[in-house]
Amino acid sequence: MMISSLRIPLTLVLIFLCCVPLHSRIHRTVHRDGTVEYTNRYDPPRRSSSRTQGIAELSKKYDPLIEEIAGREGVDPVLVKCIVKAESDFNPNAVSVAGAMGLMQIMQVIAEHYNVSDPFDPEENLSAGTKHFAFLMRYFGNDIPLALAAYHAGLSRVRRNMAVPPIRSTVRYVNSIMSRYTGKSDGEYGGAVKKLYMKIQKDGTILISN
Repeated sequence: MMISSLRIPLTLVLIFLCCVPLHSRIHRTVHRDGTVEYTNRYDPPRRSSSRTQGIAELSKKYDPLIEEIAGREGVDPVLVKCIVKAESDFNPNAVSVAGAMGLMQIMQVIAEHYNVSDPFDPEENLSAGTKHFAFLMRYFGNDIPLALAAYHAGLSRVRRNMAVPPIRSTVRYVNSIMSRYTGKSDGEYGGAVKKLYMKIQKDGTILISN
């Protein structure tokens, strides 16, 4: 039996979240209309033909290298291209004010961890950055938004609440890459929750939204 949307106190929502089995994860999405949705099931973004236009803007120069490295690390090469686009716009000599370097804007600590001798060498940079992102994907159970947030803001900040941290630049970063990767613009991963409602769908999926 389908349960219609109900207004419930925030305390009950918190109790519900605490009762979810440890192996489950609550995923949070904020849509363009401001609706915030929490669910116990995460559906990875499906490829859309509408994203072809965005992908066409990506540089072709590093395609063979990205596809080789991404294939080796088990990451979608299109997603890696989207990250490179957001990080450096395919400039292998890019340096951020924080000291991030190269195509995937790796920090010195990441370069050292993955034994990178020259962070501005495209192959070394892409290899280290993709390996690190692949690690984050495994850590967060292939949850792409969480892995992207951790790549941008650091593992500890995302692990703290198992959610995209409320950092404007990180939320913008995740939204930008997800929009380019999926070809859709209705997925948002930041924002605040005010009034909450719970709904249990026929398939057992639990939705909590405002």
